[in-house]
Amino acid sequence: MVAGAIIDLAGFRAAFAVLMLMPLAALFWARGVPVEARAEPVATLTRPPASWELLRSPALRHLLLVNWLLSASWDVHTFVLPILGHERGLSASAIGAILGVYALAVASVRFAIPLLAHRLSESQVVASAMLATALVFAIYPFTRSAWPMAICAVLLGMALGSVQPMIMSMLHHITPPQRHGEAIALRSMTINFSSSLMPLLFGAVGAALGVASLFWLMGMAVAAGSVPARRLGAAPAEAART
Repeated sequence: MVAGAIIDLAGFRAAFAVLMLMPLAALFWARGVPVEARAEPVATLTRPPASWELLRSPALRHLLLVNWLLSASWDVHTFVLPILGHERGLSASAIGAILGVYALAVASVRFAIPLLAHRLSESQVVASAMLATALVFAIYPFTRSAWPMAICAVLLGMALGSVQPMIMSMLHHITPPQRHGEAIALRSMTINFSSSLMPLLFGAVGAALGVASLFWLMGMAVAAGSVPARRLGAAPAEAART
């Protein structure tokens, strides 16, 4: 929101200059973070299993696929919304405000996670959120002004914001306790690889088929991904033993 307002008031150079202060402030405050002492490695006679062996678990593969689709949905919204807003003639302030309410919805829905956890399983929440994401993506290209786009952004933020805690919970359920760190690392690798590759694909598809096609194609992929998401809660105990 700040970046959008500064772009309209003083231009892109001023916006980059202000945003430059954020990593500098982080660098300054990082000096006060205590350094964790490194633990001494424990000598073992047996060779630890390779992290890639975790991918033999069908449940983990399905979970990583679902997580990738949700991460790509997050990326496509961040990538395409400014382009769509520019096509609709919105100012930088309006586009920044839409992204701001999206981020606010992502953060706010986390407060409702404890209530959902007592009433719905993780797989039910994730599958429902994926269907909601697909519906919002289907509607998004038809919006013509800032307010409808902001409503779509709030709904999308609530859907995508609700799934990350559920993903982490399921990740712990379907992996052995002694290998949780490796499973989290595989998830992080998947997300980072997607964030690096997908913008290139988004640009190519958007240039060839139009911006609206990105929302619709991503919506269809996420809707299809809700099928394996519903199956994730079937037998977590059995998956954790594999």
